[in-house]
Amino acid sequence: MKDPMEQDYEQIQRERLPTLYEVLIQVTKAPVDSWEFYTYLSQFPYAIDYLDFWIDLMAHIRLCKDYVKGVRESVEFNETIASRNRDEVNIEDDNESVSSSVLLDALLNEGYLDFQNTKRVSQFLQGDTNDSPRVSRLVDGWKRQSGIADGQNHPLALMVDEMLRKETRKLKQPKITRKQLVNNALQICNIYLLKSAEDNKYLINVPERVKNQVLYDVQQEQRHDPAVFEPLKTVAYQFLEIDCFPKFLSTVALHNIHDQISNWRYQSPGLRRHRSKSPFSNYTVLSRVLIGLIWLGIGFWIGYTLIFLHYSRAIRVVTIVPFALGSYSIVCGLYQVDILYAFFGLTQALMYQEKDGSQTDRKHSHDYSEIPTIFKLLGGRSRLIKIQHDFIKKLLWKRALWCGFLTTLATAILTVIFSCVPGYRL
Repeated sequence: MKDPMEQDYEQIQRERLPTLYEVLIQVTKAPVDSWEFYTYLSQFPYAIDYLDFWIDLMAHIRLCKDYVKGVRESVEFNETIASRNRDEVNIEDDNESVSSSVLLDALLNEGYLDFQNTKRVSQFLQGDTNDSPRVSRLVDGWKRQSGIADGQNHPLALMVDEMLRKETRKLKQPKITRKQLVNNALQICNIYLLKSAEDNKYLINVPERVKNQVLYDVQQEQRHDPAVFEPLKTVAYQFLEIDCFPKFLSTVALHNIHDQISNWRYQSPGLRRHRSKSPFSNYTVLSRVLIGLIWLGIGFWIGYTLIFLHYSRAIRVVTIVPFALGSYSIVCGLYQVDILYAFFGLTQALMYQEKDGSQTDRKHSHDYSEIPTIFKLLGGRSRLIKIQHDFIKKLLWKRALWCGFLTTLATAILTVIFSCVPGYRL
């Protein structure tokens, strides 16, 4: 049996909207998943650049983790196949040979290869081992043994790369090297921090102090550790969290009908021109309001015709049909909440998905098999997806009840007026 406090915590977690961090690490479900967030930001060129930077930075951090993991695996491999005596090295003797395996083993024991200790790993990636006297003496001994000058930068990185190259030749398995990490960090700087005519992903509104410091650390100091991007990461996250994410939530969590967003950002020119043929897909709000006005016009025309032809009040009640359809369309269009969609737990995806789309599109597309067939007949199934977030489903259901109340009220008022007024034959 669960603890009451644990049950309360789980209940609180279920009764809330997701956070930006949960969306970015891809633990949320439609319609607040990371792909919908990316699609939403694609209509804002400068905002999507910050999300692209975040994605590339996370990929760089994964490369750093793979680099450290490769070093750890190499240490373990060397320990497994080692046939020589692994007695304790006398580090006080300057003439003693210092092997790379001994140095890497010391790095492992000192926690420099433990990614749970982010500070230690960052120091290792920077080549800074000054706070460990044992590792520092081993590095100095390896430098003297290898003939590396004291003034040369990154002696530890040189040793690790040399060991990884040997490991690659032995196992014929490619390993990530420091050079690749440096090149990847330089590429991030070139794309997002330097203006270029070829690439339009330059981050605007980044403080010059932050930008210049990152450029100096990467270009001049040849740093590639995740800590070097930490100030820029904070700026990007705050921008996404404060300026972008609330608007995204208000769009997808409080509304279930949306105008179609263009896919200009990540599709070929031929596919960019493709849009759904349904007006309810391309211009959802406008089309519903216009069709609602048309139905109201039909209702007024029928009502006035029956009044001036002096039909009985019982016959004039037929105006309830066009008034109901008109009120439904206008209210749903203005509130951007479709009552039927909410009843079936559906919402519109922000972008139309082709059945024969590219592999990338199919990878991120949603499952449309659970959509009721009736919506296919109404021309709106192509963009409908199931709401998999219970709290958002509940929010939309409450808003749909309010829309249903307004629709019923407007329909009743108009029907009563045109049914109860005295008839007069012209």
